[in-house]
Amino acid sequence: MIELYYCKLPESRESTGIDKLLFHVSKERQLRIKRFVKIDDAYRSLIGDLLVRFALKERYGSIDRELKIETNDYGKPFLSEYPSIHYNISHSGEYVVCAVHDDAVGVDIEYMGPYDLPLAKGFFSEEEYQDLLNAKDDGIATFYDIWTLKESYVKAVGEGLSKPLKDFSMKKHTDGFVQITDIHTDRQITDYICKQYMVDSGYLLSVCAHHAKDDQFRSEPTCVIFQELCESLNCHS
Repeated sequence: MIELYYCKLPESRESTGIDKLLFHVSKERQLRIKRFVKIDDAYRSLIGDLLVRFALKERYGSIDRELKIETNDYGKPFLSEYPSIHYNISHSGEYVVCAVHDDAVGVDIEYMGPYDLPLAKGFFSEEEYQDLLNAKDDGIATFYDIWTLKESYVKAVGEGLSKPLKDFSMKKHTDGFVQITDIHTDRQITDYICKQYMVDSGYLLSVCAHHAKDDQFRSEPTCVIFQELCESLNCHS
């Protein structure tokens, strides 16, 4: 199964709350989290790490105190001690999401606020841009459909910025099927599959998984309350 967990930032966000939870992540991650100037950014980063621990604990029941997180040549993190587990983190506004799969996986969540049309022109394929221009109403839903799908695919492939967003095109059909097409070869990419979910009323989440089938996606992502996340790790905040 492709597991998908999301957590909303706690209403009360203080540095003391961060300090109580830091010992659950590696020394390197602790230093990185402490460097954040904005407390919300620190919480987002920490919750992402804790969701990975939560997901592993759900799978295995118990895990080592410190997870060794490494990165590939393009900066995508992976767990060297769990080579059969692939994960990806995304956050936006009030939410952090973690996707876990037995193969490559990417996830993107975005708050569906006003968008920048020049941004779309710069990063969307010609077909995607035309779909946006032809969209009904204000085009917000279409923009975030395309944007989150593209981001989730790029993150699943794991090649970072070396994979230009204009090199492929996303087409969401009325039945929810997402067609991925290589622009240069006009070949449909079939070894990756995407699915979308709404989180709350204003957040769109897209997940893309390698060598997956429709029935491996859950009908809804799993909501993990922040307090539940803390308690699962035998800590309090």
